[in-house]
Amino acid sequence: MIVTFEEHSISYPSLDLSSGLLLITGASGTGKTTLLRVLHGAQEAQNKPDLEGVTALMPQHPQWIEYATMKEQLSMTAGDGFERDAVALGIGPLLHRFPHQLSIGQLQRFALVLAMNQGASTLLLDEPTSALDDDWAEKACELLDQWLSANPQGRIYAVTHDQRMKDRFNHVNTLAL
Repeated sequence: MIVTFEEHSISYPSLDLSSGLLLITGASGTGKTTLLRVLHGAQEAQNKPDLEGVTALMPQHPQWIEYATMKEQLSMTAGDGFERDAVALGIGPLLHRFPHQLSIGQLQRFALVLAMNQGASTLLLDEPTSALDDDWAEKACELLDQWLSANPQGRIYAVTHDQRMKDRFNHVNTLAL
């Protein structure tokens, strides 16, 4: 697959389309986020792999509606399980708050809850644990394991620099760019 913008191109190796978790690693600027955007359909590419089903993208820097509570925002697109997952990630009591009232780590946990509850068969996660302390990063990884158990044909492509996530999922396939 080749992604071209202006006079610059990125050539990607073959992508593992099997179910389960794939960690995408590499130095900054190698095209990891671009790969997620292509897979989500937000950017064009030549020879793009065909991911069957719906994808959900968790961007590294999500945009929130400043005048809506987190519960209102999640209610717009997330399914019924979002409150359960919010509680599991310690943000259930914060559902009534507005984005500007939350820390970066709390917002990152909300973004993960949103991605996991959109009914997608493929999750595209950009640095899902980067702003989390050790305990919440471990809880987030546990929740990803639970999602995979509940969705045996599901796929998660997770871009990460986080050594905790690499260590936690050292048994899965890794795509190094």
